[in-house]
Order: sequence, then C-alpha cells, then structure tokens
Amino acid sequence: MGIIAKQSVRNSLITYTGIALGFVLTVFLYPQILNPDQYGLTRVMVSAALILSQFAHLGFQNLILRYFPFFKNASPEKHGFLFWALTVPFGGFLLFTVLFFLFDELLIQVYSERSPLFVDYYLWLLPLTLFVLYFEVLNNYLRSLLDSTTGSFVNEVAQRLFAIFFLGIYFLELINFAQFVTLFVLSYASQPLLILGQIIRKKEFQIRPNFTILKKQLVKGMANYSLYSLLGGLTTVLVWNVDVLMLGSMAGLDSTAIYAIAFYVGSVIAVPQRSINKIATPLISEFIKQKKWGEVDIIYKKTSLNQLILGITIFGIIWLNVDLLFSFLPEVYSDGKWVVFIIGIGKLIDIGNGANGVILLNSRHYRVSFYTNIVLVCVTVLANYLLIPVYDIEGAAIASAGAIFVYNGVKFLYVKVKMKMTPFTFKTVLVLLLGSVALIVSGFTQFGFENPWIYGTLQTLIYLSLFVAPILYFRVSEDINQLIFSSIIKGNNESTSDK
Repeated sequence: MGIIAKQSVRNSLITYTGIALGFVLTVFLYPQILNPDQYGLTRVMVSAALILSQFAHLGFQNLILRYFPFFKNASPEKHGFLFWALTVPFGGFLLFTVLFFLFDELLIQVYSERSPLFVDYYLWLLPLTLFVLYFEVLNNYLRSLLDSTTGSFVNEVAQRLFAIFFLGIYFLELINFAQFVTLFVLSYASQPLLILGQIIRKKEFQIRPNFTILKKQLVKGMANYSLYSLLGGLTTVLVWNVDVLMLGSMAGLDSTAIYAIAFYVGSVIAVPQRSINKIATPLISEFIKQKKWGEVDIIYKKTSLNQLILGITIFGIIWLNVDLLFSFLPEVYSDGKWVVFIIGIGKLIDIGNGANGVILLNSRHYRVSFYTNIVLVCVTVLANYLLIPVYDIEGAAIASAGAIFVYNGVKFLYVKVKMKMTPFTFKTVLVLLLGSVALIVSGFTQFGFENPWIYGTLQTLIYLSLFVAPILYFRVSEDINQLIFSSIIKGNNESTSDK
C-alpha cells in the first residue's frame, strides 16, 4: 500500500485545503451573502447535473478505469483510448439534450410551486451537465495514468476559489444574481479544461483511434460493461443526490439550503475515503486483472480500517463542536444540527465498508451493482417521499443514511459470499468500541464554565486522548502510525537542516 499511502497524503492535503475553503464558503459566505432559496438553487443545480451527467456519459466514466489497461498494454504509444473517451460521452450528451427538451415541461411543473427560482434558471442545467460530464470522464482517464492529485486540486480547491471570487463580486454588487449564476455555471468549464491540460502535459493526448485493438470480443465486453456501468452509476448518483432534488420540489429551496449545509458538514467525515479510493481504484483494477486476489484482500481490509479510524476521529470532533459551528450561521440554519449527526453515522457506515464497490465494479460481478442499485433507488425515493413530509430535512437525512446502510450491506454480503473477502477484523471492533466510549465520556464531561470555545476545546482534547492516543499506542493501523511518525521525523530533519 506504499503508492496508496503516498498519494493519499497528497490527496488529503489538497482535500483538506478544499475543506478549509469549503468551510469558508459554507459558513461565512453562502449563507451570509445569498438568501436561503438562492443557495438552495445552486445545490439543486449541482445535484441535478451530477445525476444527468451519469446518464449522458453512457457508462464510459467507469469503463475508462476498467479497460484503459487493456488498451495501454495492447499499444502503449498509440492506443488512442482518449478518442473514445471524448466522442462516446458527447453522443450521450446529444441524446440527453433531446430528452431534456422533451420533458422540460414536467420539470417545470414539479418545481414551480415550491421552488419557482429554479424554474427561472433550469436551462443552465444543460451546459453545467456538459462540464461535469467531461470533468468526470477526463479525470478518470487521468486517474488511469496514476495521477489522482490533479483532479483533487481542480475539484476541491480551484472550483471553490472561483466560487469565493464570484460571491465576493456579487456581495460588492458588481454583478447581479443572474450574472452570478452565469459565472457559477461557467466556472465548471474550467475543470475539464485543466484536466485536459494535464493530460497534454503528460504527453498522453492521443486522439487518433487505433481500430486494430477493437476486437469483437473486447467491443462486446465493453458494450456490456458500459450498459451496466451506465445504469449502475446512474442509480448510485441518484441515491446520493435525490434527497436534494426531492427536498427542492417537496419542501422548497430554503429547506434545501439548510439541508445542504448540514449535509456538507457531515460529509467531511468521508474525506479520507475519497483520498484513499482515488488511488486505490486503479490499483484494485490492475490486481483483479492479474487475478492477485490476495493483494485485493489486503487493500480491502486496510482501506476499511484506515478510513474508519480517520472517519471516527473527524466525526467526534465535529459532533462535540457542532453547536459552536452553527453559531456562525444565521439562526435559520441551526435546524440542521441533527442532520449532521444522522449523515455522519451514514458516512461512517460507508467508509467502514472499505472498497467493496470498487471491487465489484472491476470484477466479473459488476452487474451486481446494477441490480442492487435498482432496488436501492426505489427504496431511497420511497423513503424520502414518506419521510420528508413528516420530518422535513431530518427525514431526508434518515432516508440517506438508511440507503447507505442497505447499499453497503448488500455489497458486503456479496463480496463475502462470492469472493470470500471481508473488510472487517478484530481491529474494526476495537476501533468502534474505543470511538464510542471516547465520544460518550467526552460528551458527558461537564465543566464549570460555558464559553463554547474553551468548552469545545477541552471536550475535543479528552476525546482525542481517549480514542486517538490508544490507536497510536497499540499500533492498530501500521499505515497511520508510519505516516504520522514519518511526518514527524521528516519535519525534525527539515528543522535541523534549516539550522
């Protein structure tokens, strides 16, 4: 796991920089500068674009990671795989555009009553979907070249810097809201352009197709995989974004804004998962291709354990300081407190299951993701439909967390039964036990003053001493210990050399 550890550190640094920028955006800018319905509009548009792009790329996004090694090995210098990565999704986008205009009246009807502002700007979904589509496709191509950091920087840092700048000029009244929406959407065009520039810099810009590689059996396999990848990917993104879309239509953009901010805070827990999986995915794909199932099993267990340790650490810090966090926001956003907790638990379930989805998608069992996702989408939509009218944003959070539990439960059982692998060990139980005890003890510890800054700091220190300290002392995760202590040693050496 040396490559994973090395690039995970870089991805983590980039991602946490993005988290810092996202905190500024989420806490200090979006809710302070935009009205709740205006902020809710941006969240609905992005969620809709993520869903629609999954349909438009025709399954090619995941196909890149799976089939790039075949093309690269067949003709390292002239495989021309990028040609297909650019043209096939564009055909899908044209098809999507036709369907979009055929059903736009239905879209207007669904949102006109609760979210009229969305109706004013819904046409911007077309270019936004195109930009998101090509970022995902080109970024996966770059990830296949074992470069996972560029995409992280573009998505986590550059995009947020654009948003901060545009919010700033809107706050200064240099532009109106309509112009802000225009710039907001166009900023997403920078993502595929920057990724394409990195591909060119790596001298991997091969757009002349090599038809000799396209044997009948390979094309048939790619078509099969694309179909299931399209449907499986679409259903997956639906599950993770349908709550925002349904809140927008059933509760309004104001509730969507509150939910989006709380969901963002809870989702910070999943940062280690995103950092690790970005480099673990191509490695798992290669090991499965070579039938090195022992290596796959090692990565499966390590990703689960490392993600769970880091996720529980972040979850505890966030929950102990959640009241302090919401004190920075307008009072209306405090309704999202329990959404943070519910989504946080859901994310811990997800990251604790490791790379089960990656393993399934890159094996001959990739169809399983499709079948389980179909059922999952139905359950998620039904749960949101039933719970949102009763519990509002908490109902959407419960539906999302429940979907995560069911989704991972099915994948866990299938990988365990069919591939004889499980991400859990005795160390998993130890980590969960330590985390639970640390959070309960620190949460119920009382002090003789009520300053939220000091109170939260002391509770956090107690939590870290009860959870993180034993994890490091007993070397529960060798990877985490090595990363921390090697960083300390490196820092000491640099300090010595400076002297």
